[in-house]
Amino acid sequence: MLLGSVSVCLNFIEEGRCHVNGRPCILGPRGATAKNEGHECELHGHFDVWIANGNMLVTDLGFPPEEPVQTVALGVNETVALQIASDKSRLMRIPLTTSKRRCIQCAGSYWVSEHIHSSGFTRRAFVSFCPDCLGRFDLSTVEGKLGKNRYWCG
Repeated sequence: MLLGSVSVCLNFIEEGRCHVNGRPCILGPRGATAKNEGHECELHGHFDVWIANGNMLVTDLGFPPEEPVQTVALGVNETVALQIASDKSRLMRIPLTTSKRRCIQCAGSYWVSEHIHSSGFTRRAFVSFCPDCLGRFDLSTVEGKLGKNRYWCG
């Protein structure tokens, strides 16, 4: 996001106040040059909160598949994202949903972003297996457990 010619944190707004909590930026004046990817601020993270498809959506997957109606928070940590979404969901009286997944092996919940980034077949398994279970199996076992989904390219 640009303010004039200065590159600013996605959560930092013109008056020097954080968009997330309305308080002065915890990084002070240098907050204007902070990048979310640098995670200098404790509020930074890879979670976004959107209003999309009649729901308050917390996601770690980037832009939602449905066209969002409103951006609520971008590039915040999980705790902040869930708190903001919970408060806004209650206030607006709309359901809160997340992109959190359930592992097909252990049934545990996990965020896709908990996986170490990779490409190809392993990346396709991210949407079905938690990091712990994916790390315990060899690729042929994972492929067998995914069945038809092993060809999913999304």
